[in-house]
Amino acid sequence: MRIDAVRPIPVRTAITRTRIIDGTGGAEYAADIVLEEGLIARILPAGSFADDGATRVIDGSGLVTCPGFIDIQGRSGPALPVDPARLAALTQGVTTEALVQCGSSRRTVGQDLDLLDVGQGTNVAYLVAQGTVRAMAMGSAEGAPTAEQLVAQVTAVADALEQGAVGLSSGPEHAPGAHIPAAELEALCTVVAAYGGYWSPILDPNNGSVLDAVAGSIALAAKTGVSLHLAQLSLGTGDEQGKVAELLALLDSALDSGVNLSCDSHPYLESPALLSSLLPAWARDGPATDVLARLNDADAVARIRAELETDGSIDWDAVRIASVGSEQLAMLVGQDIAGIAAIQSTDAITTFVRILGADSLATSILRRTGNEENLRSIMGHRSHIGAGVGFPDAAAHPGTWGAFPRLVGHYVRDTELMDLPAMIHQLTGRPAARLSLASRGVLAAGNAADVLVFDPDAIIDMATLADPRQPAAGIKHVFVNGVAAVSGHLPTSALAGRALRRSAEGRTQHS
Repeated sequence: MRIDAVRPIPVRTAITRTRIIDGTGGAEYAADIVLEEGLIARILPAGSFADDGATRVIDGSGLVTCPGFIDIQGRSGPALPVDPARLAALTQGVTTEALVQCGSSRRTVGQDLDLLDVGQGTNVAYLVAQGTVRAMAMGSAEGAPTAEQLVAQVTAVADALEQGAVGLSSGPEHAPGAHIPAAELEALCTVVAAYGGYWSPILDPNNGSVLDAVAGSIALAAKTGVSLHLAQLSLGTGDEQGKVAELLALLDSALDSGVNLSCDSHPYLESPALLSSLLPAWARDGPATDVLARLNDADAVARIRAELETDGSIDWDAVRIASVGSEQLAMLVGQDIAGIAAIQSTDAITTFVRILGADSLATSILRRTGNEENLRSIMGHRSHIGAGVGFPDAAAHPGTWGAFPRLVGHYVRDTELMDLPAMIHQLTGRPAARLSLASRGVLAAGNAADVLVFDPDAIIDMATLADPRQPAAGIKHVFVNGVAAVSGHLPTSALAGRALRRSAEGRTQHS
């Protein structure tokens, strides 16, 4: 059966007397908006829609209607999303997600996108993970690739882009290859640039200076011509946290020199990560078996201890266990490393190494990675895109269910960091431009009917660190391709999302 034969059918809908914020950053205005056959059919003067009895009419009085939010850091794991309904995204107003293909080499990007197109709650675009590409070409081998291995990687990235991937993601979450040689990364970015995609490095906060990493990424983008998106940008809590002005100056200089650059962050001071990401770079390199062997080697552990103590940037009170792989360690969830060490009458580094070994590196954490002043400064930059938490195993983080309502409710309404049209632009039009989305991210006649209706006085995240799986408040209606995905605050379970593929012309659209 063809996909179109089973796809939910949109119901003609009019949202009347609503406050339109169209995603461009321009001022809001009052209007009626009509959705028909999966598209925005018309935008009319407020109150002028004539009910014909065959249209579902939603009274939008006092409500804001805007494009559905676009999460450029959508959660993805080692395979296709296991929750096709995507309720955590839809109930906070997200209609489109950019995921990272970081799993099995048995399927191509094109095959994965075909599977996604059978039925997802949200629209999905794909980035290819540099670590997956490297593993396919080199297995677990370390060091620089051979000429043949490099050609295999370049070919794999080109194939992924030809099949619809929007770009390349790299960083510590996509090991092996987190610490890729510069020449190898340059070759991959060159092919991404040739196809009109973008490169999204996730900066490693435990591997040197963030400012140096940003400067290096900008230099590589300038050299190769690749569009650059700095993911999960934060200055952390170490010595660099007072250098936000220098960071923003780097971004401004790059933009002024012609680098196509954007960045993102989520609205929380705690970020999800793997506990193993706190190991020195050399200690976490290679396959899990090699890392575990180091943790059982007295000399390697002594070197790990010496480097962590010398660096001194990790506050073990700020590292909380979020999840474990072994049920025998379940009692550690919710506790910080320093507290566990005190209970065990030992030091934090010993406890850290013991947990990693006992849990076979499966432990995930929540780590305080910034301060409020820096977060606000980065959010206010002209290149910034508001995003979700982005980590594959982030179910224990409140941002999984609440990042976007928090950006709107807390940072616009409660703290007045910026006005509502500016924030909506960061969550819709700006990420749509980064993804080169055709006909999405802006409310305009003829565009796809990815539409959100929310109560500006009530929208807020309800999820907390203690209870992270709570839907947000204030989300009234969500439409994906004109189909109601959330109606009256309740999910409908409709699977109307589409796989979005980058075309030969560089635009991203459904087939």
